[in-house]
Amino acid sequence: MKLIDKWIKSDTAQWIAAYAIAGLIWVLFLTMRWRRHLPEETRALLAADKPVIFCMWHGRMLFLSGAYPRPPKRIGVLASAHRDGRLIGNSLIALGYDAVFGSSNRRGVTALRGVAKLVAEGVPMAITADGPRGPRMRLKAGALKVAQVTGAPLVAFTGSARPRKLFNFWDRFCLPLPFSRGELHFGTPVYLPRDADAQTLEICRQTLEDSLNALTNAAERTLGQEEIQAAAPATTATKPGRHASA
Repeated sequence: MKLIDKWIKSDTAQWIAAYAIAGLIWVLFLTMRWRRHLPEETRALLAADKPVIFCMWHGRMLFLSGAYPRPPKRIGVLASAHRDGRLIGNSLIALGYDAVFGSSNRRGVTALRGVAKLVAEGVPMAITADGPRGPRMRLKAGALKVAQVTGAPLVAFTGSARPRKLFNFWDRFCLPLPFSRGELHFGTPVYLPRDADAQTLEICRQTLEDSLNALTNAAERTLGQEEIQAAAPATTATKPGRHASA
């Protein structure tokens, strides 16, 4: 058993699992029927291949595969430096994504620099705004910090699918099933000035959180699905000015 446990934790096993997940994501992208709901301002931004920062919930990360009718040449993700986050990040690397590893607790400054470098190169980024450990559907300040540093707009992004599998994890992870119908909802771009004070950041954080939850519920209602409720907010998770978290 010790040998099996050791092998499961090895880099080889992790990459085998990563390629398996990448294969699943590719199957979903090819077989699902996607419908995208974009405000005109957001549509124009994506059509012009401008760098944006997609803000999404941890439980809806798989829907990123359908965000673009024609995926851009490069797209980046901020993934947790924890073991599970590395597995997801490696899966996306296998699909051709650029992954930056880090969180508010681990390698935060390095991650922020990595994200800023990709955005400067014109690469759109995706951040799970309530990850890696929640609370569910409560937006942390890391995404705001990234937007401040890079000048790129934040765009709320979410989705749902029918049929789907909801897991009883902290994030109520949503797994679309092959050949399902996918509904994708985008918010309007939100720009943050570099010199925004704490009050302005908190207003933006709350506005973006409310928008992302409203869009998620709209996707659920469109498909006749049960709406997922946000968890109770943590007392320290919403303070502006922390480094980017995955």
